[in-house]
Amino acid sequence: MLNQVQEQTEGVRYLTKVVEGTYTSPLLLVGEEGVGKRFSVLQAIKQSASQGNPEDPAIFQIDSKAHPDVSIIESEGGKDIGIDAVRGVLSRAVTYPMMAPYKYLVVDGADRLTIPAANAILKTLEEPPEKTRFFLIAESSDRVIPTIRSRCSRVRYKRLSEKFVLETVRNFVPDVTKSLVYTRLAEGSLGRALYYFGSSRLGLRDRSFGLIKAGLSGDLSSLFSAVNNIGKEDLGLALRFFEHLLYDLAMLPYAPDKVANLDLVDELQSVRSSLGDKRIRGLQRGLYDLLLRSRYTQITLDFHVKTYLALAFTE
Repeated sequence: MLNQVQEQTEGVRYLTKVVEGTYTSPLLLVGEEGVGKRFSVLQAIKQSASQGNPEDPAIFQIDSKAHPDVSIIESEGGKDIGIDAVRGVLSRAVTYPMMAPYKYLVVDGADRLTIPAANAILKTLEEPPEKTRFFLIAESSDRVIPTIRSRCSRVRYKRLSEKFVLETVRNFVPDVTKSLVYTRLAEGSLGRALYYFGSSRLGLRDRSFGLIKAGLSGDLSSLFSAVNNIGKEDLGLALRFFEHLLYDLAMLPYAPDKVANLDLVDELQSVRSSLGDKRIRGLQRGLYDLLLRSRYTQITLDFHVKTYLALAFTE
């Protein structure tokens, strides 16, 4: 239920109005992954469908994706959502509700809709059925087509506080240092912190650190082998870890209490002594340029990374 949603006051306020029946406009919930957008939408739907009764069978049906009045369109593995994934769901979502007060349509990944899929949803939003409530979820509103944005009320979801994420992570990770590492690497995303823990992603973090160590050796062959060892499918996340490592290297003498990779402090100090302030700042600027450039070109990310590292460590 909505009382389980933490730290997202704006989201709860809008969703409460939908549950109470006083707000009928489609909602576009925008924020980083793992901050509670989908969770809060499903809690609102449960509250509406069960009329607030925690023992109502509708809650179990929604949790098991078996409720006839709840339809979810979602991205699989971060891929774009095509027209085929939309057509059948839309046809079910606009019929009269069977059990709940409304039909509920959730589009989890509104910023990943292909143009044909987005246009199909837009057509429904232009003439919304009276008994259907729409919830669109996106990490970036800029990637949602303007015509859909204009028909939705935008609800912003903020990053969660370190205190809240840490308290939750500690239920799964009793080690104080490790729990704080997962929390800070997640940057205010509970979902990301739990994913890092559940998938043992600190191993990928260590391989990202290996890129810096290989670069310090001055051996391009070792450097490129370290990139290949990460694998193309993990390279995007590896760069996120790489960015954290560079931040920690820069901040270590000035704000050691803010370092994310607390379990690597001794190694970070050693690497920092080898790099120095000027080179660390150069690595940070180069990484920013890399991320910006790779976003707008068709060249594969591993090529960009190898070029960036070769230039950064052979100057």
